[in-house]
Amino acid sequence: MIKKIYRVEEVMDFAWELSQNDLYASYPRRNSIEEIKKELERAINLEERNIIAYYHQNVLCGVCAYFWECDEKYVQTVVFLIRGDYDQIADEFISHISKQLPGYELFIGVPFTNKNANEYFMRKNVELVESSIVAALYNLESHGNESHNKVERITNSNFEEYAAFHDKYAMPSGMYYNSKNLQKDIDYFRIFAFRQDEEVRGSIFTKASKDGASVVGLFVDKEYKNKGIESILINETLMQLYNEFGSLREFLYFIDEDSLDELNAALNAGFEIKEKYRCYKCIL
Repeated sequence: MIKKIYRVEEVMDFAWELSQNDLYASYPRRNSIEEIKKELERAINLEERNIIAYYHQNVLCGVCAYFWECDEKYVQTVVFLIRGDYDQIADEFISHISKQLPGYELFIGVPFTNKNANEYFMRKNVELVESSIVAALYNLESHGNESHNKVERITNSNFEEYAAFHDKYAMPSGMYYNSKNLQKDIDYFRIFAFRQDEEVRGSIFTKASKDGASVVGLFVDKEYKNKGIESILINETLMQLYNEFGSLREFLYFIDEDSLDELNAALNAGFEIKEKYRCYKCIL
């Protein structure tokens, strides 16, 4: 039985317990019970968000929290936790969302370690849209105060010029943060571009606040790869974020599993491999 949730207390203990277990967790991961409580409260209290639970014989077996964007026909889970018959409960969750938001694209993230989830999506032939290594850096330290002479920050004032380079990579991959959506949320991002011969050849864009940061993407033109631009952009980001926010508690970096040069550049900058992440897309 699917039930809409109006009280955080009804599902918080279940959600916290499963989110800490590599075999049951969904993505994004939560570091504390306070964090997951905050996420569940947002799902209950904010518009275009929802939280539902699955009960079997009055026993809680699953919790799903998600948000959607009408203009983009986009819906993403922020909690997708199941204990029990994974196939049945996942089918029920997805069916419920499909009836609410027909025609939307639903994105569900899970760790590589959640075998039940990954096998379920593979059996259902659900499209795998992202397969990433999650690297993490804790207690960010100073990386100097001098910007690289070929790196510039992208803001609203020069975004239009940058947008074409960004979409050259964001659009074919189906990334949510194409130039339109990136500019819409630009206050939450720190974007740096590398110029060579007066043209943008690489960029990095990071969602950042005093609570933490995560690199959402790094693009480098094919002919300029493996020439140190990745390291330049990563180190510029670390320097600028430290100067703005100080020592961040956690800095995450999602790196495509095939991007070994980008991974090595991140490791050389002090990141450590934390886990692997998968994201699947369902057409509702």
